[in-house]
Amino acid sequence: MTAGRHLLFIQKRPSRAGAQTSLVRLAGAIPDLRPAVLAGGEGWLTASLRQQNIPVLIADFPGPRSLGSRLMGLGIFGRSVAALADSVGIFPWAVIANDHQECPLAIAAASAMGGVPVVGILRSAAMNARDFSKYQCSRCDRLMTVGPDLQQRVAVWSGTVPTRFEEGFAEADFHPPLKPARHFPTRLLIVGTAHLAKGFTDFIEALDLVEARHPEFPHLQCDFTSEPPTRAENLLRKDRRCRFRFIGRVEDLGRVARDYGLVVHPSRAETFGMSPMETILAGVPTLASTTGAIGRIGLPPAWQFPPEDPETLAERIVALWRNWPGCGPDLFAMQEEIRRSFHIQRTAAPLRRELERIDSR
Repeated sequence: MTAGRHLLFIQKRPSRAGAQTSLVRLAGAIPDLRPAVLAGGEGWLTASLRQQNIPVLIADFPGPRSLGSRLMGLGIFGRSVAALADSVGIFPWAVIANDHQECPLAIAAASAMGGVPVVGILRSAAMNARDFSKYQCSRCDRLMTVGPDLQQRVAVWSGTVPTRFEEGFAEADFHPPLKPARHFPTRLLIVGTAHLAKGFTDFIEALDLVEARHPEFPHLQCDFTSEPPTRAENLLRKDRRCRFRFIGRVEDLGRVARDYGLVVHPSRAETFGMSPMETILAGVPTLASTTGAIGRIGLPPAWQFPPEDPETLAERIVALWRNWPGCGPDLFAMQEEIRRSFHIQRTAAPLRRELERIDSR
């Protein structure tokens, strides 16, 4: 790699989510590549990067509408980023877009910096062909995708098979498993966002089935890590024994999860599925939909259910309730499998290889 120069990542939103968490871990694993990060404001991301002494730049990002309609705006953005980086002694030898929305921004910045190469990391399970075109992903010099499903779709859209990128975890993410509760937990943490694709409504429908079929089922306190799901007002108004609380975005999911005896991840689609991995690494029993990479870590069948399937999810909840605590998963074994397969030092290797190919051109 070019000595004395930086590898510049671009990530607009600084609040904590999967892409931002991945970036913090990745940047911390490649100090020899001299990572620096351009963000659209201050937040969890920038604070976490500074704790690792990773340089941070803050800039005003153009809005999504201007990306599609104002090439002049992108040009101005690129030149302003180049000037900002120059003013603090950051001279990138490559630019990395941390998701598809950042691709046109990375391309504009790289152009203003003399045409340095651009790598696009595509992460979103909801990404479609229109997004791929709108955000100019094909103009990146290299593309990487999270998960096999997105890799296959991008291969069709681009005509070239992109490199697989796996999310990774650092040693600080591993915690001893909690001592199993003697009785089935009455406080549950349901992990995701308010977007319908995260499956909160599937969980609520499953719980309604459980209550209807099993009057003796305990009253649960169910805390959701978001605002109420969109277009679910009628479902939420239904009278039920279990109580729901929407606690909003959680920045330290592992720490929060350890206050609960059971976590549920009901997502309908994931490229990787970082949240259930994080709660398992936090040492908390986790019931998860079979999305992303969750099937690769040894999670027992009793702790998995098909996505968008409230009926099977209801059956799993009842089975755990009836067989608790003897049904608990081997959290330590799953943590070791995550360490073997998804340690950040291992998962950063494909990015290193892509950068070596770029550097050798």
